[in-house]
Amino acid sequence: MGQKTVGSITFIVSLVVFFFITNSLALWYVFHQMGYDHNFRFADGAHVKAEVLDLYLEYVAGQGGYKIAVVGDSVVQGAGVPEREQTLTAHLQEELWGGYSKTARVFNFGLPGGRPADLYMMVKELHEAGAAQMIIVNISYPFFSYEMTKTPLLYFKVWSPGLSVIEKEELKVPAGFTSAQGAEASLQQGAEDSEDAGDNVEKTVSRYWAVYRFRQEINRYLFGGPPAVQGKAYLDLILHGIVPDAAPAEEFPEEEPLSEKDKPENRYKVWTSFPWSDQDKEHLKNVFNVTEEDNVNFKYYRLLCGYLQENDIPALIFMSPVNHSLLQRYELLDYSSYVHNTGLIRQVAEDRGILFLNYQEAIPPHLFHDSMHMLDEGNAITAGLLSQELQPLIEGAGQR
Repeated sequence: MGQKTVGSITFIVSLVVFFFITNSLALWYVFHQMGYDHNFRFADGAHVKAEVLDLYLEYVAGQGGYKIAVVGDSVVQGAGVPEREQTLTAHLQEELWGGYSKTARVFNFGLPGGRPADLYMMVKELHEAGAAQMIIVNISYPFFSYEMTKTPLLYFKVWSPGLSVIEKEELKVPAGFTSAQGAEASLQQGAEDSEDAGDNVEKTVSRYWAVYRFRQEINRYLFGGPPAVQGKAYLDLILHGIVPDAAPAEEFPEEEPLSEKDKPENRYKVWTSFPWSDQDKEHLKNVFNVTEEDNVNFKYYRLLCGYLQENDIPALIFMSPVNHSLLQRYELLDYSSYVHNTGLIRQVAEDRGILFLNYQEAIPPHLFHDSMHMLDEGNAITAGLLSQELQPLIEGAGQR
């Protein structure tokens, strides 16, 4: 009887240890493969997927140290530099570690092309997940132009499930997408209503055992796909010489010719090293033409500031550095309205008790790729400025 009891206890302990070790390894492996542990940044273009964001939030929430999330657009993401180590957030991490905060962790939540509504949604996600002790928000002057209000929510595929009907209309979520989402939700609800006990067991296992939850990702990383499918393809090739059918090529609509600044050979060069077309200059004139403070992007900027204050979130807001030499050379900015509008943007934050930093004239022109995206040294200088401003905030928080 005693031997059976010892055997049962040993089995249970071994099972618990097995689940604990494999769970930890699966989480580490998937997060490592996704690059979350190495100056992660979202891919270029508006291609962030909800599941990628959810996994990243889970990873950040599970990390130790004093966590700082930097939310913004492509300026934060690092569109002007090829390497993750050259981004503003990577440089800020280095500044803090080499200075007054050895336990600080800086995470890049820059959404390429993101609008104030996208940033507002991201801040809410971070707060609700309890993922960071400090949030830094990057605001770009062109956010508030009429041109940018044409698409006030760029990442609607990520945020749409949590939006009300009124918000979807206000943020111009495509009607076709909305109806498709509704149909998908109805089907999903119907499927959930008909779930049997086996489905519930599968969900429970997925929730608590990361190996099962991430089985598709692990199979893709280790085997290139489902092991059974990959094994069959290998045997067919070895035994019968059958080559797997190639995946059909995806069809993409024809794209407009790339601007000089976006061509591969110019993508990370200083703005003076390539010509600026009339089309590029017209685009810049449009996005820097801010004429009113009551548009939808101003509204969601106000909501963002209000959310930070109402939830007592330690935060600061900084306005992106601007390449004034480029704008002045081609007379692309009305400076009288620029000064007025910058004051309005500052006032919204300060009325909510949020530290506001205007870096629009902080970086010399030779450190820009274009009107706003900085080269490596420009990101480093901006990170140094942020580090100085963060010191009293972090030390005042006691790095809790």
